[in-house]
Parts: sequence; C-alpha cells; structure tokens
Amino acid sequence: MATSSPPAQTTLLIGGSNGTATLCAILGDKSKPVNANHTLRVATRSSRRFLDGGRPRVWRCKEKKHLSDVISADFLPTRILTHVGSPDSVFVYGNDSNEKNNAFSDGNGSNSNDNTHTDLSQLEQAISGISSPDNGGIADIIVLACPVSAHLSLLRRIARAVYNLDARGLLGSSNRPPILIGSLYAAGGFDWMSRIAFFSERPEGFTRWKRPLGLFGLKAFPYLCKSLVVGEVSLHGRYPQLQVAVTPSNSYTRRHAQVLLDRVLQNATTGKSLEFLGLSSTEELGGDGTVGEESLVFQNQLGNGGLGHGGVDTANSARNAMMIAAQTHKQLKEAKEGSSSGAVAASMPPAMMSIAPPSNQLANAVPASPTLDMLLTQSLSDYADPSSALGFLTCTLNSTNQILHPCILVALFGEGGSNNSSNDDGTITWNPKIEGTPLPRFYADGAAKPLAGELITSIAGGEMYFVIDAVERLLSPRGYDPITALHGGEPVGRKLMNFLGNSPHELGERSGLTGMALRREWQSLFGRDGNEEAGMNGNGEEEEGGVGNAAGLIHRESMVAKCMSYALSHNSRLNAVLSPCIVDESSKPNEDGTIRLRPNTTTRFFTDDTQHGLCIYLGLAELLGFDLERDMKDTLYVVRRLQHWMKKEFVLPAGKANGNRKIVSSAKDVAETSAPQAFGIHSIQELRQFFRLDVFGEVHQARAEELLGRSGLVSRL
Repeated sequence: MATSSPPAQTTLLIGGSNGTATLCAILGDKSKPVNANHTLRVATRSSRRFLDGGRPRVWRCKEKKHLSDVISADFLPTRILTHVGSPDSVFVYGNDSNEKNNAFSDGNGSNSNDNTHTDLSQLEQAISGISSPDNGGIADIIVLACPVSAHLSLLRRIARAVYNLDARGLLGSSNRPPILIGSLYAAGGFDWMSRIAFFSERPEGFTRWKRPLGLFGLKAFPYLCKSLVVGEVSLHGRYPQLQVAVTPSNSYTRRHAQVLLDRVLQNATTGKSLEFLGLSSTEELGGDGTVGEESLVFQNQLGNGGLGHGGVDTANSARNAMMIAAQTHKQLKEAKEGSSSGAVAASMPPAMMSIAPPSNQLANAVPASPTLDMLLTQSLSDYADPSSALGFLTCTLNSTNQILHPCILVALFGEGGSNNSSNDDGTITWNPKIEGTPLPRFYADGAAKPLAGELITSIAGGEMYFVIDAVERLLSPRGYDPITALHGGEPVGRKLMNFLGNSPHELGERSGLTGMALRREWQSLFGRDGNEEAGMNGNGEEEEGGVGNAAGLIHRESMVAKCMSYALSHNSRLNAVLSPCIVDESSKPNEDGTIRLRPNTTTRFFTDDTQHGLCIYLGLAELLGFDLERDMKDTLYVVRRLQHWMKKEFVLPAGKANGNRKIVSSAKDVAETSAPQAFGIHSIQELRQFFRLDVFGEVHQARAEELLGRSGLVSRL
C-alpha cells in the first residue's frame, strides 16, 4: 500500500551556527522520504559556510548514535550514522541596505515566486518567498540556530522584516495559521528579547498584525555538534528531552507548533516527542494537564487517519484538533465528576476515543453547540498565562549550560589565582604530548576537577533553587510548579536531588528565603501596621535569625558534588569537546612540549552563559531582596572571576556595594546582560507588568481604545 507524502512545509534557518549546518545535512537530505515536500532555507550573515561556488553547500554530518541519550556513559556502545544534504536556497542578509538579489538556489527551483517586489531585503525575501529561488512560498517556521548573545540582534532584524511585509500584505491573510518564530535554545530570556525587539522596531501607528505570529523556544539545544571543517559537522549526541514553550498559549498554536517542530526535529525518525512547558503542561511538568488531554486526542486522531493530511497551509487540521480536544475535555470532566446523562455515560470513554468511531465523526464539520461553547473558551491555565511567560521562564531558569560552563571555566582556568588578583588572566599550562590532546577537554578534564563539582552543586543545587522557588511562588498561580518541576535541567540529577530532599521547595523552606521574599512582597503591596510584623526589624529589613544561605542546607552535598564531576567527565556525548583556549605562541618552543593557555573570552562559553545566564539569577535575587554576598556567594564568585577575565563589570566588585549602590543594578555593564535590571525592571511588580507586554509588539489597549473612541456612546459625550 502506497504511503502519502508528508505535507508541504517551508523552514527558514537563521544563523550560521553548527546547529544550522547539522540541520542542513539532516533535513536537506532529499533521498529520505521524510524530507519530501520540505523546503529548507538558510539566511546567514556570511556566505562562506553555506555557499560553494554560488550554490548551496552540501554538508556531511557524522552522528554518534548512543545506546541512550539519557545516560550516555563512555562505556556504552555507540554507532555512526551519516547524513548528507543541503538547503534549497541560501540568503545572505549582511547589511540591510545592500542585500538585494543575493539569493542562491540548488538549481532545481523554477523561480516562480519572482515578481515586482524588487525592493525587498534578503531577509524579507527569505521569509516571504518572494523572488526566492525555491518554490516554498511564505516560511511556515523561522528558526534561530545561534548563540544566545545573538538573539536580540537577530530578532530585531526579523521584526523589521515582518513589520514591512505585514504592512504590504505579503505575509498572507489573517485566516492562515500563525508564522512561528523561535529558537532552538531559549535561554537568556528569549521572550524578553522578543518584547524588546518588536517594541524597538514597531512602526508608528501599528496596533495589530494582519497575519498572526507565534513564538516558541526549546529549553535545551537539541544537538551537541561541532564543525571544524566547512562542509563537515560532527553530531556527538542529542539532548534526551525536547521541551518547548509556545505563545499564544492555546490548543491551536500548540498543535500547529507540534506539527512543524516534529518535522524540524525529526521526531518521526528518532521516536522522541515534544513536551510543552508552562501552566498548561502535564502535571509531571508542573501544569494542570491541559496538554496531556490534547495530546491524547491528537494521537488518537492521527492513528485513525485524521489531523495528518491537511498540510500546514490551511488551518483545518489544527482547528479540527481544537474542536475534538474541547469536546473530549468536557467528556473527561463529566466522566470524573459524574455525567448528568447517568452512570452509563460516566463510565464510558469519550466518544472521540472509542476504538471504532462512527465514520463521519472525524470530519471537519462545525461541532454541535455544546462543543462550540467549549471551543470558544480556554482552560484556566491558558487564561492565567496567555503569553506563556512562565513557560519561557522555565527555559531561562532551568538551562544546564548556564550552570555548567561558568563553573567548569573557573575550575579549569582559575588555579593559581585569586578572585581579587589584578594580574590573574586565567593562564594555565598544558602539555599535549603527555595529556594526549592539543587542548584540555572541557568536560573530561575540566569537569573532573573537584572544584567544578563543588561549584555546580552549590550554585545549581542551592543558590539557584532559592531563586526559582521564591520567583515561582510570587509569579505562578497557587498549586502550579512550572519552573521548579524541571529543576536541575537533566532528569537523572533531578531525581537524585528530589530523593535526597534537595528540591527547590525544600531548599527554599530550609533557608527561609522564600518566606522572606513573600513577606517583602506583602509589605511592598500592602505595607504594615507596625514594626512587629513577623520577621521584620524596625528598619523594615529581614531579621537574620535562621534566614539565608548557610553550610549544611544541601543534604549530602559532598557526595552530590563528586557524582556531578564523575558523570560530566565520563559522558560520551561530551568527552570530545575541547576547552575555549588561546595559545600563548611564545610558549611553543618549550623543549618538553609544555604550552601556556588562557581562556578565550569571546566564545559562547563566556558571552552566553555569564551575562545571559548567571547574571539573570543574580538580578532576580536582588529583586527578591536577597543578601547577594550571603545567599548567592558562589554565583557572585564565579561571575566576578569571569568578568575579570572578560574585562567587564556585570556585577560590582567585592566591597563596592554600599548605600544606594546595588551589586547588579549599579554595575557598569549591566545593560549587556539579560538581568531584569537591564530591562529597567527593579521589582517583582514591574516584572509582572513587563510580562503583560505582547511579545510581538501588538498594542491591545490602544486597539480597544480606538474602537471605544469611534463608538456612538463616546461620540455623544
């Protein structure tokens, strides 16, 4: 029996990273049936990596396939898979004012999208498909595969492009599904950056989009890949879980995102599946289970031939999924609470989930009135957080790289110098002849140092937990745990910390810091009648008794630190990664082969994970009223050490905070970070207000006021 071809999809990759190269090799392999009808575009600032003689470059990817992505120990067997492919077209955006007519195709496109819009920039052509060498039309999904530090600049480029295209009616009509824009790694406040980008580029008078947009972000970058030679990339392993935040937070957008991202991430081949984050996530991920019910319905419908053949150019499949999900949600609720139709109805499975449904049940028809009523409402969780700010905050605060990289850097390059040493530039010695590698291996050598495990455990298993527990209690509806449910990043470490009694809730309780933050917020909102308010002294400050970070709060801390070092240094996905080093050329003539190395502070190990990782935690801790020198001492130590090597000031040096000078807010280079203070946010209330801003620059109040101003009632006043 012949199988139908996959629906048409156009994916635009933005950025010239190793991740882009990996996806070009995998998704650009047209010999694979799963890649049929999938147009792949690349937009990049430089043509060298993705063009070869004016044509899209062919990339070869060697994938190291592990027995398990969850536990990829170096003693477990592996095998090698090879992927060879190329994008259908490449756009070199470079300088916006000089980027016309620089699109390149693989020679198979008919150039049927060419028309009179010759003034469009390269990025505008890549998004709209106008004058594109391929036949993919408007991009369905725009994927940023780039370092976190590049998010804001690329989002601003995208914002300028889509504002112009939307104004000219070149993105399609309002009844088409949203164009998804997102990142394969949403650390560093990705949705925060989207708010800034679309606000700063918003044209005067703009209030709403003609074609809807959606934002997505993965919690962890799905690939560990490296390219040392143009045209070749090594995929050392895949991240075990694919967890994503999506806005707008509703069933329709989630279903649409799942269809598109499943294709981009090759889930049909790998057997993996997306997990949605936020208040609507499964109960295991801290939500109310809304997406679990939706997923059950989607899987059932796909198994019965529905929801899989409408393509992504029409809204029918996703709309049908919404209708079915709404009806099933109602039937599940009736089954739990007891249906008014009697005991028989309450004991039966929902009709949509029956093994042999009626032949007309899956048709794209307008549902009966009760289902329409359910369809036009949303779950409480989607109403509570319509932009999934907490889902994206989960990505920001539970990213493993921002924890691991800085701690390992300090352990690897910090020997022989102190935090206050003015001449400490992180220089170390290395002998390639003796060690067997040209440079230290970042994880196998760096993480093996005891200090690495100690810092990671103290920060990731203590100081960060204080912050995420307090932040979640203040921002999330009572009874939901969308942030703390995913603490620690990796599932194995999370289970160990929970087993030992080291969950964020338990650390927040033992330290007293969560209670202190709640009392401070109460005081800022409602004040207090007297100085006898529990836990406050006469100056309105938290009493010291038993509150704060202290030795012994983390159960079995020494054992956890040793386990952390061993697991990281023996992970077969990670053991080939070399450290970011600069070789002191003057040390090379040494007879015994010893060379001097210092850290390369321009790499993403520094630029992503310091100011867009640890600085966010320090900024939030300052908002919460923590004593940073006491409660975040190891995080401060690491940031101060790294910023010294980077010649920056993301936080004030030790001893410089006094009076009105705060450690984060008063730092000279805080605007280069993703700390809330860089966004002008200095309180939890201001953070809440910031989250109410639309991620794509829509001005909902202005639209409502415009309608109100034109109303007959107002005109009579």
